Amino acid sequence: MIQVAQILFILSVLVILHEFGHYITAKMFKVRVEKFYLFMDAGFSLIKKKIGETEWGIGWLPLGGYVKLSGMIDESLDTAQMSEEPQPWEFRSKPAWQRLIIMLGGIIVNIILAWLIFTIMYATVGQKYIATEKIQENGLAFGEVGQFAGFKNGDKILAVDGNFQPSFNRMTLDVLLGNKVTLDRNGNKVDLFLTDEMKGKIISEEGKGFLSARSFLNDVFVDSVTSKSTFNRFDQFVGIGNKKFKYFDEFTDELKNNKNKVVDIVVKRDNKEVLIATKVDSAGKVGFNKSVFITANYDFKNAKVSEIQENSAAEKAGIEFGDIITGVNSIAVSNVKDFKQIISNKKGEKITIEINRNGSTKTLNATISKKGKLGIDFDDKTSEKLYTKVNDLSFAQAIPAAVKESWALLVYNVKQFKLILKPSTKAYTKVQSPIGIARRLPDEWNWEFIWNFTALFSIGLAFMNLLPIPGLDGGHALFTIAEMITGRKLSDKAMGYVQTGGMIILLSLMALTFGKDIYQLIIDKVL
Repeated sequence: MIQVAQILFILSVLVILHEFGHYITAKMFKVRVEKFYLFMDAGFSLIKKKIGETEWGIGWLPLGGYVKLSGMIDESLDTAQMSEEPQPWEFRSKPAWQRLIIMLGGIIVNIILAWLIFTIMYATVGQKYIATEKIQENGLAFGEVGQFAGFKNGDKILAVDGNFQPSFNRMTLDVLLGNKVTLDRNGNKVDLFLTDEMKGKIISEEGKGFLSARSFLNDVFVDSVTSKSTFNRFDQFVGIGNKKFKYFDEFTDELKNNKNKVVDIVVKRDNKEVLIATKVDSAGKVGFNKSVFITANYDFKNAKVSEIQENSAAEKAGIEFGDIITGVNSIAVSNVKDFKQIISNKKGEKITIEINRNGSTKTLNATISKKGKLGIDFDDKTSEKLYTKVNDLSFAQAIPAAVKESWALLVYNVKQFKLILKPSTKAYTKVQSPIGIARRLPDEWNWEFIWNFTALFSIGLAFMNLLPIPGLDGGHALFTIAEMITGRKLSDKAMGYVQTGGMIILLSLMALTFGKDIYQLIIDKVL
């Protein structure tokens, strides 16, 4: 519900201010505004009230919003008034340059909003980003598709198309949007060129997570196994044969070097090192995510509850997202592995769990399932904080920095759109509706995140509306510019056909994206 509340808040802010851009510019040129709606009122509205000449309301369908201007064929497709003589207060009676400003008013407000938000955020909490230098200090780890594309675990990215990107999130995007990736591989410079097909494979199978900071091998443990596995729950990997490894990717790379062989995997079990003879399959794997499921062994000083299974012992006990576990039965626990090991030995028993919730200590009563599980999982943002760089800016410094950031986001939108238009990348399959976006939002209400996301989304909305598609602001602006150049105006009848065609295209695209995200939501819930 928090995710839904966040996306509704963000959409409401963006839609109201976008439409206000049209409203205020229309009023500047004395155009009558008949309606101002948040969300669409197809058939009926939730709330409406007429003030002066304008009906203000909230629609039931959360698909944007609109202002209805007298004498204009818009989303309402109302052409009745167009058969009458033009009136001075109508949109169609105004000079082309005024109509163009009215059409661009919403886009201009979206860009100004992003600039204002970034300015305030930079001047108060600072300019924050995940530093590329910090996160790849020990090199990077790549997914299988990334390695197939030519990356190797331990690589460091020096530049994309000749430019170093200090922000790691942007650098990941640059790799997928660029052409030449320059790598530092064991002290040697290597140039890597990704084809559109390879980019498409990365986007469809691994996404932005195709590269990450390297994980230390001793920071993970076996969380669950099937009956077919040779490993035990709570085993920690150490090495293979006489080789011991520092990073998890070194361990998995060594497995790939021993395909179809039986190897001795060294695990730490009950504080002792044990050799487990294991068959490596033809893909160089030993059942990870199939018969062996591993998880991070977070320190409980910073690890917070990030997942609660429905109808689980944790849910019944009243554990909440963001809780920090401090003890079980008044005994302190230090990490995820120790905690889960204690729980596994309390099958069917009643226990007390001590937690820290927003600085307050609480004790909850829980009954462990017969399988020895509580039904929760954890996340730790400590590493993210370690990688985060903060530039403290004065208000005067924040203003140009915010302008630069807004422009950079607009450029990224253009590049991503070009990628989407390339069928070979299949990037179009990753376009999301508000439902899909909401599922990516955090489970906790975080104002800093929300305002940054609103600014980012505002630039995206501005770009989308700039597209020269009938039904969008950019489509109206294109016809107006053509009129200013040629001196000829499209007839009302032709404009009606164009607007109808544009709306059919837009509604079809929306139906596809919403349908895809709803289908994925159902599949995730069922499976």
